[in-house]
Amino acid sequence: MSASGDISVTLPPRIGRYRVTGLLGRGAMGVVYLGHDTAIDRPVAIKTIHRRLLQGAEGVEWLARFQREVRAAGRCLHPNIVTVFEYGEEENAPYIVMEYVQGRELRDYLKERKPLPLTNAVAVIIQVLRALGHAHASGVVHRDIKPGNIILLADGQVKVTDFGIARLETGIGLTQNGMAVGTPGYMAPEQFRGEEADRRTDLYAAAVVLFELLTGVRPFDGRNASEMMYQVLNEPPRQATVLNPQVPSGLEAVLSRALAKAPNDRFQDASAFIAALEGLRLVEREAAGGSTLVQVKPVQAPEPPPPSTPPGWDPVLLERAERWLTEILGPVARVLVRRTALQVGNPAELVQQLMAAIPGEPDRLLFQRRMRTVLDGTAGSLGPATGASVMGSQMSGSLGSFEQSVLEAARRDLAVYLGPIAKVLVKQIAAKARTSQELYQRLAEHIPIAADRAAFLKRMPSDPAG
Repeated sequence: MSASGDISVTLPPRIGRYRVTGLLGRGAMGVVYLGHDTAIDRPVAIKTIHRRLLQGAEGVEWLARFQREVRAAGRCLHPNIVTVFEYGEEENAPYIVMEYVQGRELRDYLKERKPLPLTNAVAVIIQVLRALGHAHASGVVHRDIKPGNIILLADGQVKVTDFGIARLETGIGLTQNGMAVGTPGYMAPEQFRGEEADRRTDLYAAAVVLFELLTGVRPFDGRNASEMMYQVLNEPPRQATVLNPQVPSGLEAVLSRALAKAPNDRFQDASAFIAALEGLRLVEREAAGGSTLVQVKPVQAPEPPPPSTPPGWDPVLLERAERWLTEILGPVARVLVRRTALQVGNPAELVQQLMAAIPGEPDRLLFQRRMRTVLDGTAGSLGPATGASVMGSQMSGSLGSFEQSVLEAARRDLAVYLGPIAKVLVKQIAAKARTSQELYQRLAEHIPIAADRAAFLKRMPSDPAG
């Protein structure tokens, strides 16, 4: 202990009857030590609480509530829950002794914002839900399910931590200002409204974690708590099947229900959520030493990409969509564009569906503006390309020494890089150029990126006469 009553970051020799052997972490609530239970000869984690948090009338009330919550959490004995062994006080500062778990927090797996394999993601959440089901049956609501409170062990087992403690930890300094308790990215609508959390609140948070495991991002992308609150309360979540085409529609339906804004519209208990996931037959459960490990099927190879150009679509439109979307999402953009084109009826729908796959609002708006230039120009109409719309995008008649077919080819090749302005540039330069090679060379000067210029010039006709 320090003179101020806080547990010092300098290792104390003992806390209670436990010998302190190392430091595991520290935060706003206190310090977590690695300890050794000499009576049973086992390692333990000792979570200490800063004494300064207990000062005044509010501190007394907080400590009483903390004691009740910890005792309730101590009743949660389950293979998927980090067990609370003991509550104690050292020099009037409380501490909790917990099971020491050697594993990695789930958030470590999400730092690269990449999806987990489908079956692994579902397997993890089923174990989380089993932990929640047991806690709820014991009268304990977690209130702060998030990747940082989920630990993956080397043998594939999942451990959920901070049961009954999370509300108190996240509430420090927040409840006094009237703010809801929880981590904004995983909070349910009722938490933002300041209403009491119940088991359905935990199930909502588990669904957010599952969505993130499947897509690499969360269903709402607000940049701060205010934006997040507005989106959670007023907007539908993004579609996992758009963000990750490998997610089956049945799993999307499960997520949609679990993320419903009204608690009564969600799964009402963990067992119902588990049954819905197991009904998809993505994982197979097995008994393993009385635990709830999940036997994961081998990850299936991705489906082959759809045809290079779906029938009835303007290739220029799809090419531009792929190019701009690749800047944001990477190589998956090509598959996403082609697959979405097979599912929607017109370019306007295509753009809306693709925008839903873009995580950030600035990138979504930029993509929308770029695509609007294509929809207003090279794509002709807002429907899939038909004979009429293709003709509407063509150059009319011949110009100078060039046939209409040459001008149209140049316009189409240039539009890939410049959009609808290509039509104007082709007309202007064709009036001055004498050969198709000169036409392409002059047009290339208007393409700002060197690699794009080189690619454009590769499409230059070989016949100098045009």
